[in-house]
Formats: sequence, structure tokens, C-alpha cells
Amino acid sequence: MSPYQMCVYALLICTVIGRKSRGGDSHSGRSYRTKTTTPRFIRKFSKIGSIERTSLFRSTVFGAATTYVTFKAGKHIINDPEKPIVFDSRAYYWNSDLQMPDETLPVQCVNKIDPQDPQFGRVYYANDSRPTEIAYGCADADYCCGYDCCQETTFFTSLFILLIMILVFSIVTVFCIQAFRWGINCMYICKYGHPREFHPLKI
Repeated sequence: MSPYQMCVYALLICTVIGRKSRGGDSHSGRSYRTKTTTPRFIRKFSKIGSIERTSLFRSTVFGAATTYVTFKAGKHIINDPEKPIVFDSRAYYWNSDLQMPDETLPVQCVNKIDPQDPQFGRVYYANDSRPTEIAYGCADADYCCGYDCCQETTFFTSLFILLIMILVFSIVTVFCIQAFRWGINCMYICKYGHPREFHPLKI
């Protein structure tokens, strides 16, 4: 075989190997793209939350220094429907369509407005229509409670709290019993002038 033929064969082999390599790369790229997934967002309805937190949220919306609503003719008129209510560094919207879940806060919490509510039941848009819900975002591990995000309490967490409460109660009970015993012993000393060596509860 001449050197010229060897060069031609070598060139053909390199070309075939290069094509296979590019094919593998493109296949790997397709495999990578198929593994890409979109974030999973969840919509939940809010449960009853803390009375204190609810009161603070109401003060933020309807307080004297509020810029979210204007009281006029017995109604609370929303100044800017698209402007979120900022409470405790969290954004609240008058419509769930305005609240966009993301990877940080994938849970959309929806708190339905009771038309009979003395404050939120009197909130109106400028066109005299009413909002029906307030929406905000929470982390994936949280659940919606009132106008707040609360953490799920697991069985083991509840059991641990119960054991701590039992331990504290036992310690307090022992101290109370000992204090009572010493009090009885002091009464015995006052009555007889000397402490009893045995059975301090008996006078």
C-alpha cells in the first residue's frame, strides 16, 4: 500500500469517528433537555390562623397610615388593585391572578373574603365591584393559615413537645411536694422545738 493510499484511509477513518462523536454529543444534548422539568406550583386555601397576626394584617390594610385603601361613603376603595399589600416582608394581592408562584414560594395561598366581614366585606374596586380573595405565597414545606405561612407539625415534633411538657410538670410537682414537706416540718419545729428525725409529714 502506497503512502498516498494510507493517508486517504486515515482521513476516511477520522471522518467516520468525527461523525459518530458529533452524533453522540447531539444525542446527549437531547437527553439532557428531556430531563429538564418545570417547577411544581400548588394552590391551597387558607385555614384559620393566629388572631394576633390577623389583627396586625388588618391594621396594615385599614390603619390610619394605610396607602392601600381609601375610606369613602362607607366603603374601602382600593387605590391600586395591582399594588401588593406588604405585610411582614410578604406580598398580598387582591386577586390570585396577580400572585405569581415561583421556585422560592411555590405554594399559592388563597384566603376567601367573607362578604359579611366588617372590614374586608366593605372593600371595593373603583368600578364598584368587590374582590373575592386575597392571595399570597408560601414555601413548599409550609401551609396557609389565616394571612400567614405556618410550618407543618410532624408526629415526632408533637411527641417531643409532649415529653418536654411532662418533664417540666414532673419537676415542678417534685418541688411543690418538697416545699410542702419542709413547711410541715417547720410547723413541727415551731410546735415542739425540734425537728422530727422521721416522717416529717406527721405532726
